[in-house]
Amino acid sequence: MRVATPLTVLFALGLATMVSAQDNTVSFYEKQARKDAHLEQTSIFSSLEDEKDFWNDQIRYETDLQNQNSAAYKVYMDEKRMAYSKHAQACDNNCVHSDHYYQQASFYFTYKANERYSKETIGTIVQVASPRIF
Repeated sequence: MRVATPLTVLFALGLATMVSAQDNTVSFYEKQARKDAHLEQTSIFSSLEDEKDFWNDQIRYETDLQNQNSAAYKVYMDEKRMAYSKHAQACDNNCVHSDHYYQQASFYFTYKANERYSKETIGTIVQVASPRIF
């Protein structure tokens, strides 16, 4: 009986540590998603090539995250969708963003945790409203 008590305590401490570590990971990816969304919404690029590189890097980051840690990816994408939704409400067609931004935004707006769509599929079924210049 004496051996069982310390093992139970160690198991409980280990479990508590794992849960705490997961909470920290979730918090990290929520914060990272908000930070990334803000950067994406406020970035100004000196050339189209720079912008393409930026979005390709972002897509690569998200793909790697999805492949390495699906739970963190879900948290990140849910938070990113919320950040983009808040930004869209705040802009109310007063913001001007690039086509690349709107294409990426359409992906975040349509993200659902249990469905996997490619960016190409999203582009064919979703059109995000953008300001028109006449």
